[in-house]
Amino acid sequence: MAVAKLQKLLVAVHKSNEKSLLSDIKRHTIAELNPYIPEGEQAKNRESIYKNQDLSDIKKSLEILNSYKGIFGLVAVMSKIAVKRSEFMEISKKTDLVGIANDIIRHDLNRDASLLKIKSIRTEINHLSAWKDYKGNLEDIGDFPLYTVLLGKLNKKNCSKEEFIEKLKDLEISISEISSNQDTTYFLIAFHKSIKDKVEEILTSSSFEEGELKGYQSTIEENILLRRQMIDNLNEKDEAEKKSIRILMEKYEKDLTIYGEYLTAEEQVREALSGAFRTDTVSFYTLWVKDKDVEKVKALQNTHLFSRIMDIEPEEGEMPPILLENNAYVKPFEMVTTLYGVPRYFELDPTPFISVFFALFFGLCITDAAYGILLMAISAFAAYKYKNIRSFMILMFFGGFWAMVMGALFSGWLGDLPSYIGMGGFFGRIALLGDPVNTNEGAMNFFRLSLLLGVIHIFFGLFIKLFALLKNKDYAGAFFDAIVWIFYIGSLVIMFLGTEIAVSMQIVKAPLVSGGALKILGYIVLSSAVFIIFFANRTEKNWVMRLFMGVLNATIIGGVTAYIGDILSYIRLMALGLTSAGIGVAINKIAFTMKTIPYIGLLFTIIILLGGHVFNFAVSLLGAFVHTMRLHFVEFFGKFYTGGGVQFREFREDYKTIVIIDD
Repeated sequence: MAVAKLQKLLVAVHKSNEKSLLSDIKRHTIAELNPYIPEGEQAKNRESIYKNQDLSDIKKSLEILNSYKGIFGLVAVMSKIAVKRSEFMEISKKTDLVGIANDIIRHDLNRDASLLKIKSIRTEINHLSAWKDYKGNLEDIGDFPLYTVLLGKLNKKNCSKEEFIEKLKDLEISISEISSNQDTTYFLIAFHKSIKDKVEEILTSSSFEEGELKGYQSTIEENILLRRQMIDNLNEKDEAEKKSIRILMEKYEKDLTIYGEYLTAEEQVREALSGAFRTDTVSFYTLWVKDKDVEKVKALQNTHLFSRIMDIEPEEGEMPPILLENNAYVKPFEMVTTLYGVPRYFELDPTPFISVFFALFFGLCITDAAYGILLMAISAFAAYKYKNIRSFMILMFFGGFWAMVMGALFSGWLGDLPSYIGMGGFFGRIALLGDPVNTNEGAMNFFRLSLLLGVIHIFFGLFIKLFALLKNKDYAGAFFDAIVWIFYIGSLVIMFLGTEIAVSMQIVKAPLVSGGALKILGYIVLSSAVFIIFFANRTEKNWVMRLFMGVLNATIIGGVTAYIGDILSYIRLMALGLTSAGIGVAINKIAFTMKTIPYIGLLFTIIILLGGHVFNFAVSLLGAFVHTMRLHFVEFFGKFYTGGGVQFREFREDYKTIVIIDD
């Protein structure tokens, strides 16, 4: 359970065989592949990576097909299809699938065009409907040699109907009101060409808005009817396109998925080829592989003619990529490590240590046995069903287990639901640590447990630092940066637990140490503080600055106050657990209050219980994950872990939506 030891290899292969060799490396080994570029040749013999249009078309068609499944499309993306290798190889030769993909894209584009046209026509119908009370022909509206006829509307807020008519009364003009509503009056106006300028001046001053009806023939009603028929025709066309897509989906979706994965794999190989230094006939690559796999990789040259695989030393200052190796229990927690940053090559892998505490803290933040059981069930199902998220689901399963344990110990079962169904006594006997919501003893037990776990977690980090420094034979660092701090902070913690302050805070029932022991611990604290002041910044040559920074380290910067803050941060475990429990209790109280409502009270109770606890469950999961990560990233990693390594990028046969089964 550590960072894997890697060896660097140089691969030289004739162009005629390089694609085959790279495919076998990808399929049969765990390796990181990089182009080999001799010094001074960075800009030579490089091919640009081109866009694979076939792959783009296949991906686009699959996106379209998934969009037709709704929520089931999301489930389909998460699940993987089992495919025999012989079937995979057969489908990989079906180049006609690109044409099928283009047909799907074409049908979808036709649908988009139809829907866009329908939207435009509906807008047009809404515009025409405003003039539905005009029964004449629209070709009669417009400018003619001797007269003008127009339809328009008057906003009553700008000018009243009476004022408008009054302005036009002295002109020889025909004006008819077509319709009117609360805000607008619609008019039909006709006038001789000789008075056009005067009429237009009055219309403008009255904010009269002419209707945009040019180009239309027949009546408003006939135009609306015609456009509704156009919409019906477009809807029929849309249904036909949709039906065509569904037929293609039923017949070709699996083949398209497999062919898309094949093209993706080929693209990865092509990208590797494009980055290689090469002569006219030979290409060169480097591989990072595990020490134990070196001979296995070298054996590939026996089955690939015109290839050579040999050891090569890393370049000056080059560090190997980081490949984490952990057992089945620890491996799911690698996700937490990689979120922070993988370790450097000679640094300890923190994943095994995360696995000790992460699930426990996660469960303690939820502290509800029923939520824990539900999370375990969901995680187990998802881990079995969806291989691509299995590691995360296993991590959630462990978190659910500890949520169940802590919930049982702290009487958390969907809040306090057992008390409403006559089983409070039974579950109360299981709650060995008490009820933190309803009893002071339970709350204080939760408080003590959170602080205790904080102290253990932080000191665990310091001991890891001690072990890592000893492993790297940094004995001075092990003493001054680890042992001294363990004695310094440990003695202060024990001294605090020996005071009446700790008793008054109910952290302990009686002082843990006597006055004589406190005196001894005081000497240890003073001695440790002296070491810290003089040697915490031992690389500083200026003694004044060295002592000044030493005093700060022992007190403020990384000292007593920092450790107090770190330990108190673990109270968030109790805070989140109590929040989850408190919301659960409130949901139950509200739900069972509804029960008294005649006839529908029971229904309301069930709805509130289900909806409320689902919401509380989801929010509790989010809070538990975020705050547990924070405790590890800030309080725990800060004691021993730096990170900053470059993660191993495996060149392998890895498909997102299919699983290859060898025949």
